[in-house]
Amino acid sequence: MRVTRRLFVQQIAWGSTVAATGVSGSVAAATKRDEPSITIFEKVFEALNYDELADALDQIGADGVEATIRANGHIKPEAAAEEVPKMQAALAKRGKRIVIAATDVRRADEPLAASLLKTLKANGISHYRLGHYYLDLDRPLKPQVADFAKQAKDLAALNKEIGIQGLYQNHSGGKYLGALIWDAVMMLDGIDPDSLGLALDTRHLIKDTGSSWRTAVAACKPHIRAIYLKDGMWFGPRGDQYKDVPLDTGFVNAGVFREIRRGLPPLPLCIQMEWLGYRVFPKHEIPDAIKAHQRDLAALRRWLEG
Repeated sequence: MRVTRRLFVQQIAWGSTVAATGVSGSVAAATKRDEPSITIFEKVFEALNYDELADALDQIGADGVEATIRANGHIKPEAAAEEVPKMQAALAKRGKRIVIAATDVRRADEPLAASLLKTLKANGISHYRLGHYYLDLDRPLKPQVADFAKQAKDLAALNKEIGIQGLYQNHSGGKYLGALIWDAVMMLDGIDPDSLGLALDTRHLIKDTGSSWRTAVAACKPHIRAIYLKDGMWFGPRGDQYKDVPLDTGFVNAGVFREIRRGLPPLPLCIQMEWLGYRVFPKHEIPDAIKAHQRDLAALRRWLEG
C-alpha cells in the first residue's frame, strides 16, 4: 500500500505521543480513520476517578472526553503536569483519550497559559477550549471586540508555536462575545483558524440566532474546528420559556447538523449533555447520566449515518 507523506508524518507524530503518554494503539488507529472523534463533556462525571471515568466512557461508547482542566474542574491547572498523564493513561486502558481540554485560558500572557498548553500538547491533547470573553453592554461594543481580537491574535500565535488547536465556543446570552456569531467572526478575522478557531455549539447557535442560523453558519464556517452538540426548545403560551432537551427532540435537528458540517473535513464532535442538569452528578446518579449520554450518542450516530 502506498503511504503518503502526510500519513507518514501523522504516524510518526502519533508514535511520539504514544511513547510519551502510553496511549494505546487502538486509540491511535481510531485517529487515522476518516471519521470524526466523538467526545463527551466531562462536567457531569467530575466526581469519578480516572478509571471510573474510563469505564463510563466505555459504557457510553464515545471515543474520548472533553476534560475539565480549569480552576473549578476535575484537574486544576497548577496540577496538570502531574494529573493529565494519569487521566490519559487511565483512559487509554479502555481505548479512550482526552481529545479536548476545557480550560480558563483567555490570554497568552496569563501566568499558567503557556505551561498548561505545553502540558496538554505533550500528553497528546490536540484541542483546548478557551474561557469565554464577556461584553459590557453599557460600553460601545466594537472597541471591545477589537480589544478581544488583539488578545485572540496573541493567543493564536502561542498556539501555533506550541502546536495546539485553540477553540472559542459560542454561548447564548447577551454578555457573551460570540452569542450572535458575527462578533466572534470579527474577533477571529485574519487569524489562522488552525491556531484559533470556533467550537460551534448547536443549541447556543439556534437559541440566539433563531431563523438567521444559516446566515450565522455561513459567516463562521471558515473558522469552525469542532462542533458541540446539544439541544433545546422554546415553549409556553407565548413561546418565551426555554428548556434544555435531549438531542434531536428540540430545535436542533439533522438538517442543522448537516448544514454545519457541509464542506468541512471530519472535526471533533462533542456531546454536552446538560438536559439532566449542568452540574457534577453524585455517584448514585451516574447510571442516569450514562443512559442520557447513550441516548444522545444514538441520535448523533443516526445523523452521521443519514
